[in-house]
Amino acid sequence: MRTAIVLAGGDSTRMKRDKGLLDLAGEPMVCRVADGVSGVVDEVFIVVGSAEQQGEYSDVLGDRAEVLIDVYGDGSPLVGAITGLRRAREEYALITACDMPFVSPDVVRWLFDEAEGHDGATFEWPNGWIEPFFSVYRVEPSLRIARDLFEEKNMRLRMILRRLPDVKHIPIDSLRERDPELLTLFDVDTEEAIVEAEKKLKKMDGG
Repeated sequence: MRTAIVLAGGDSTRMKRDKGLLDLAGEPMVCRVADGVSGVVDEVFIVVGSAEQQGEYSDVLGDRAEVLIDVYGDGSPLVGAITGLRRAREEYALITACDMPFVSPDVVRWLFDEAEGHDGATFEWPNGWIEPFFSVYRVEPSLRIARDLFEEKNMRLRMILRRLPDVKHIPIDSLRERDPELLTLFDVDTEEAIVEAEKKLKKMDGG
């Protein structure tokens, strides 16, 4: 009863190249994300912004995931969420991004477990900031809210979680107990972050 939706349709304006296809320690970054979730969920969707991207991602992913094209041309994370939620056949969906390569199956499983019986689950910082790009959403109400937001031209993904009536907020310190470096939330969005991620992967592999 679990889906993973990986958003990969952004413009990567800071990187000037497609982040999901970046080679990270010998493997495209999106493959690392897909592998991190695949053992926990029943279906994996990668959402991209064009037919060209769909072909490129399908080539590198093989049968790891199904690659979907954004239903609208906007290319925002909210549109990516709508695209994935429309296709989800399960009750709950993890929404994450193609530039978060340290996805831990244990953390994903825990987050789904925490969401069970609620409308979703997200990590919350002491200042109230939440992590919409690594959260679990109940599919049916989340899709309805996402479509409303799109009609309102409110494109902030986090507003889905804000409008859902019953979201489990997990203190970030609870995540830190399982993931001391908070690698789960590490996103590769600059050239410096690529270098740092390579170092972390090498250390994890014992290199």
